[in-house]
Amino acid sequence: MGRLGTILLKGLGVLALALVVLSVVGTIVGIVLSVVAAVVSTLVILTVLGIVALAIVGLFSLLGDGSRADATAAARTADRDRTDSSTDPEERLRSKYVSGELSDAEFERELERVLESDRSGGRSGPDRSSARDGHADRRRLRDR
Repeated sequence: MGRLGTILLKGLGVLALALVVLSVVGTIVGIVLSVVAAVVSTLVILTVLGIVALAIVGLFSLLGDGSRADATAAARTADRDRTDSSTDPEERLRSKYVSGELSDAEFERELERVLESDRSGGRSGPDRSSARDGHADRRRLRDR
């Protein structure tokens, strides 16, 4: 019975050791899973809060843009009118062409009209000479 008792005690020891090892492994796996769950839930919460914050900002920008947009549009129009009245006709024509308000054909027609009115009006300036013709002026304005 001594030998049988030793074998039984060793068997119980191995069984207890196996249970301890399994419980340690289970605890470690549980800790890892809970950390992963905490990280995932934090990411989900932050994503939802970000979406809510963006929705609130968008709502305020939609509700508050009416007066600001009108003021901005009025300022742009006034600025453009002020710029148009202070620049020469060629510069206004070039800016309209660059902004896409005029097609190539319209630009050519308007430029020819402006150049003809400048010549007939006797306009002269530091960048004008009598040797230049309409094609050179047109090329110079288009290349700006």
